[in-house]
Amino acid sequence: MTDSSSLLLSYEELVQNHANQFDPQIASLQQLVEIRMQEIRDAEQKLVEAQVIELKRITDALASDARCLLQIPELRAFVQELKQTRSNYWYNSEPKVSIAEDPTTWLLTSLELPIGLSNYQIHEDLDGYDDERHFIGYSYSLSLRLGAVEDEINIPLKRIYNVNEYSETSIKQQIEGYICGNIKYLLRDMKAPDEQKQQLAIEISTLIGYSTKIFALKPRTAIFEYSSISED
Repeated sequence: MTDSSSLLLSYEELVQNHANQFDPQIASLQQLVEIRMQEIRDAEQKLVEAQVIELKRITDALASDARCLLQIPELRAFVQELKQTRSNYWYNSEPKVSIAEDPTTWLLTSLELPIGLSNYQIHEDLDGYDDERHFIGYSYSLSLRLGAVEDEINIPLKRIYNVNEYSETSIKQQIEGYICGNIKYLLRDMKAPDEQKQQLAIEISTLIGYSTKIFALKPRTAIFEYSSISED
């Protein structure tokens, strides 16, 4: 009968040789990776902080007067795309007021009141209820200032009923179905012809709709997943 101690001896020697050969190399490599990762994080942090500062400069400009966006080509492209998108509302299949593709020509540019946009926030409602069904709801809110008048606008974004069923509010629906109504109410006392107030309402609503893309910007960070090698 084979001696069990001698039976395992060769295997244990191989295991020990493996540990002696590879464990120090792996430990050294892990240390090098951790040191290099910390160097990368330190270097990246400077750029992330610079992005944060720049985004703060942009949001401060929107809070002062969001019409600073009227000059950028991205808004013009947004308007062009918006005009080509049909509304999903049966009662408003076509916009009642036309809007120029070039924002620099909007009536909004002649408005004496500044248009301040600030305090953009995303909200989550875990207890939504609609048509005898529960859902998780997402929405956003922001503060709008027209001269001395200020109001908070709340816009629904998405409802999740279950894993396979959800509904989303398109940007066109947000502008035409929700934002524009709020703006018309704020402009109700403005001393101007109704046609001009309607024009201003759709222009301001479009500006707000585009501004949400700016508010949603986050600093870019690099992602690297690393886990130490464990003994198998």
